[in-house]
Amino acid sequence: MPLAKLRNVVLEYVAIAIYVSAIYTSVVLLPSALVLFYLFGASSPGAWLLLVLFLALTFTPLQLTTGKLSERFVQFSVARAAAYFPTRVVVTDPEAFRTDRGYLFGFCPHSALPIALPIAFATTSPLLPKELRGRTHGLASSVCFTAPIVRQLYWWLGVRPATRQTISALLRERKVAVLVPGGVQEVLNMEHGKEVAYLSSRTGFVRLAVQHGAPLVPVWAFGQTRAYSWFRPGPPLVPTWLVERISRAGGAVPIGMYGQYGTPMPHRVPLTIVVGKPIPVPELAPGQKEPGPEVVAALLKQFMGDLQALYDKHKAQYGNGEELVVM
Repeated sequence: MPLAKLRNVVLEYVAIAIYVSAIYTSVVLLPSALVLFYLFGASSPGAWLLLVLFLALTFTPLQLTTGKLSERFVQFSVARAAAYFPTRVVVTDPEAFRTDRGYLFGFCPHSALPIALPIAFATTSPLLPKELRGRTHGLASSVCFTAPIVRQLYWWLGVRPATRQTISALLRERKVAVLVPGGVQEVLNMEHGKEVAYLSSRTGFVRLAVQHGAPLVPVWAFGQTRAYSWFRPGPPLVPTWLVERISRAGGAVPIGMYGQYGTPMPHRVPLTIVVGKPIPVPELAPGQKEPGPEVVAALLKQFMGDLQALYDKHKAQYGNGEELVVM
C-alpha cells in the first residue's frame, strides 16, 4: 500500500476512534474516580485528578470550549470520518432551498446509533451544499449533553439538544434543524433485516414546523443500519415493559452494539444520506398559536408518504434490499 494511502487510512480510523472512545471514556470517568477513592482513600491523587476532570468536562459552559482549535478539529474529523465509510449527501433538489428560510429536517432511521447525522450535518460539513452549509445543526438527546467529552464533541460539531426551545430558537434564526423524530420508540421497534421509521404518533416536530413557517424535509440515511450490529434485551429474559420503562427514564434504549471484528469501531459500509424536497407548511391565522389537529395529521401523512417515496426511489441504488416499515 502506498505511504500516502496508508496515512489516509490511519487518519480515518483515528477520526472515528476519537468519537467512539469519547462515549466509553465519558461512561467510565466518574466510576473510575470512585473506585480509586474506595481502594486508596481520600489521599489518592489519581482519584482527585479524575474527579476534577469529570466535573470540569461536565459543567464548564460549552461556549467557553469553542475556538479556532475546535474548529480545526471538526474540519479534520468530519472529512476523515466521511472518508472512513465513505459518506456522501445527495440533495435531490438543491435549488428548492433558500438561504433566508429555516427548515426542519426529519432524519431517518435512528438505527442503533445515528452515526451519519453528526458527520453529514455538522455545521461546517463539506458534504453539505452551499445553501445549507454554516447554518445546519443536528439535534441529539439532551442526555448526550450531560456526558463529559461527548457534550464537547457534539457542541463543536454544531449538534444541539433536541428540545422544543432549541428547535424553536434555530427556526426563528432561519437555520436548519435536523431532528431524528423516531427517537427511543424507533429503537424499541427496530428489527433485523428491515428498515424501520417510527412516525405515526410523532406530531410534535410537525407542529413546530408550522408554528415557525419552516418547511419539513424528509431525509433517509442509507447504510446506517448496517454500521453497527446490535442486540436488545427482551423476552423471555427481560420483559418488554421493563425495557421500555428503562428507556424512557434514561432517554436511551439499553442495547448492545459492536462493529468491525466485534470492536466498537463501526463497520465500513457506504453511507448515503438522501435529502428530499421541502414540504411547504401553511401559515397560521393572525393570533393563532397552534395549528389544528387536522392540519398536523395531513402534514404528517404527507411527510410519511414522501419519506416512503424517497426510500423507494433510491433503495436500488443506495440500499441493501431491506423492506421499509413506516410505523
